[in-house]
Amino acid sequence: GWSWLYNLFSETLSDSLKEGIQGQVCPLITDEVNNDLNSILDTLELQSDIDENCYIDYSLIQPPFVTKEALFVDGKGEIFDKSDPKECTSPKQDMPETVDSERMVTLWITEYMLNTAGYAYQTAGFLQYNLTSDDIPDKIPIKMTTGFFKYFVPILYKTYPDKDLTLWLYVTKPVTFDVNKAGVSG
Repeated sequence: GWSWLYNLFSETLSDSLKEGIQGQVCPLITDEVNNDLNSILDTLELQSDIDENCYIDYSLIQPPFVTKEALFVDGKGEIFDKSDPKECTSPKQDMPETVDSERMVTLWITEYMLNTAGYAYQTAGFLQYNLTSDDIPDKIPIKMTTGFFKYFVPILYKTYPDKDLTLWLYVTKPVTFDVNKAGVSG
């Protein structure tokens, strides 16, 4: 019944509230960022363990800053091997300078961050696996033995008849990712 009345004023009322809140909140946030946020951020731990192999460094690249549209906090977002932290050789990317002012928070994860993960885990030796017969379900007819592979590699069977095999799977170079409008691929 009364929805027409609501619809008549809802957009105007919504826009007025939004402008009023932005007009009062934005100057407060700008003042807090410029005066207090940097000292608070100096007390934060800027590295976190991901697991026993790697950690992420999200220390700031530059001080946070506020524009009319957004608060920008530019963090490194690099992942390192704990035992041998080295800078990834993948090229770094600039963050987009545009923001969607309709959203409260926008988080950019670049291809560089994903590539540092691939680099760190490869450097840590984490991207390797030893495949044995125990890893293959019983319903799959493949067996990790020289007998099973004797027609593919006869010399192996002749040298080691009916022996168990272990297949060592590993990456020879860091896994890399491509991030574009269509999605993420690696």
